Amino acid sequence: MQDRNLTVEGLLKDESFISYCLRKNERDVRYWESFIRDHPEKKELIEEAVQEYRLLFTALASADLKEQLDDLQKRVENEQAPVVVLNRNALRRRRFLQWTAAAAVLIMIAAGGYLYRRSLPSHPLQTAAADYTCKHGERKSFQLPDGTQVMMNAGSELSLNNSYGKNTRDVFLKGEAFFEVQHNTAIPFIVHTSSMDVKAVGTAFNVRSYNDEGKTEAVLIRGLVEVTLKKDNNRKLLLHPDEKVMWVENKTDNEAHVNASASPTIVKPVKKLDNGSIKEVAWLQNSLAFDDETFEEIAAQLSRWYNVNIQFESDDLKQYHFTATFKREKIEQVLTILKATRKFSYRFTGPQTIMISK
Repeated sequence: MQDRNLTVEGLLKDESFISYCLRKNERDVRYWESFIRDHPEKKELIEEAVQEYRLLFTALASADLKEQLDDLQKRVENEQAPVVVLNRNALRRRRFLQWTAAAAVLIMIAAGGYLYRRSLPSHPLQTAAADYTCKHGERKSFQLPDGTQVMMNAGSELSLNNSYGKNTRDVFLKGEAFFEVQHNTAIPFIVHTSSMDVKAVGTAFNVRSYNDEGKTEAVLIRGLVEVTLKKDNNRKLLLHPDEKVMWVENKTDNEAHVNASASPTIVKPVKKLDNGSIKEVAWLQNSLAFDDETFEEIAAQLSRWYNVNIQFESDDLKQYHFTATFKREKIEQVLTILKATRKFSYRFTGPQTIMISK
């Protein structure tokens, strides 16, 4: 690859660069570290490519890569076909991806994924402690001062204190974010939410804690994390890959309170979709996945995702349950597909307001 023609998509097709990102081959690591020193003007480009690779790598790390490739090829052949799955109940187990046996396919998916992500609104990397805000209808990816990669979902806020990266790595989250933590055993990385703290040294995990949902969830993709349940006498739990922990707030006397005493299965396996990906982090791949969720819960997610206000004419509509997966459909398409399985109608009562009725 000619230095003057170096691009992010070109790097994501380069096997040596992929090896550098994986840190599996010392020779490749030395080569690219030397390249960065000799070409400081290319440092920002290299960092962008590494960030894109890590996000794509983590999103695919639990998938069956061959099936991902087959699915990708089918969509390329039939670009107009909507990627929607309704009422799929028998989800097969998937083996963990063997990256070294499928390097060529990984390079193709990484490069292709980057080219698609490049069409989305870009957001510059942040290099100083700050407050990060992600509005409804958008998502952001950025790098924290210590090199930790963050992908933040719609309607979320993340804040750091001024000493971040020096003697602490504490972040405070409202909403949802995925973290690819830069390894540092001396300074653990801790995500603080209203209900739980998630502590890691160097790993990849997702945390969801929207105020309007009344529940907090942590999902581990790779590594090991320690979860502290603040409202259960600071009880500590260890989370392993493909596991999640959920805490549900006790808002009323009639609502179930999911804690250690009420639910011994507070730590549960993640949900796998038919394509092998993990439901809880489907949003990283620009997908919305619902598994036997109420219309009220789905509406809250759709409101953030599409920046709309969804209202219900009656409470019983909120209790409709749906199982579905959507990828890049418009809000009208999503609602039209959902109403094919349950009787309801919808109408726009304003530019960003939707009314659901019988």
